[in-house]
Amino acid sequence: MLKDFKKKTIICTIFTLSFVFLVGCSNFSKPTNEDKPSTESEDNVSQNPTNESGNTGGDSSSKPNTTPQTPSNSTSQADNKTILDNIKKLALEGKVINSEFGVKNSNLSDIEKKLGTADKTDWVASAKGNYSTFSKHNLVFGSNKGAQIFEARSFDPSLKKLTLSEIKSAYGTPAHDVKSNGEEIIGYTAGDEYKLLFVLSAPTKSNNDPNLNHYSVLYPKGTVNSMANDPGREW
Repeated sequence: MLKDFKKKTIICTIFTLSFVFLVGCSNFSKPTNEDKPSTESEDNVSQNPTNESGNTGGDSSSKPNTTPQTPSNSTSQADNKTILDNIKKLALEGKVINSEFGVKNSNLSDIEKKLGTADKTDWVASAKGNYSTFSKHNLVFGSNKGAQIFEARSFDPSLKKLTLSEIKSAYGTPAHDVKSNGEEIIGYTAGDEYKLLFVLSAPTKSNNDPNLNHYSVLYPKGTVNSMANDPGREW
């Protein structure tokens, strides 16, 4: 009987020790939250490429400069010189820029056939003729009683860029220079028959180099009225 008791005791002890051993191994193999390696910071780095400055595309200084460039002063001067050269060349033919009608050889009726009826026609006694305005074409033509064109005026927008100093620099000292009613009119000869006149605001203390308002090509002989013993205009 004692043997059986000892035998049972040994078996219980072995069973108990085995159970304790199994439980201990299970607890040892199960990692706790504290034992897990942290990957949160790495995930944040890979998912958020924004650098410290807040740029996602790298250094902003590497971006190309797309700021439009403004025309240089030298380019503007070159353009103005081209306009002045063209004015001089056409004046020798009795014409103004952007017009096919020359003074002396053109008639008002021929112009109206091409450009349409003038917006208005006014008699200007001091200028010795009728002045017909064609606003859409920036042109005004002066004609005598026979409808012969003796003066062509251009109000082309490109002329507004020209200054008094540029005109004098291109053409030299004017043969004619008068100031009247807040305007300055300077004149040059263009060949044997024509005159070239530039009309600007008179220089002031605040603006001593005014821009051109308009210019004209004049055929002085077209203003002569022999019947009235009128020698006509010189300028």
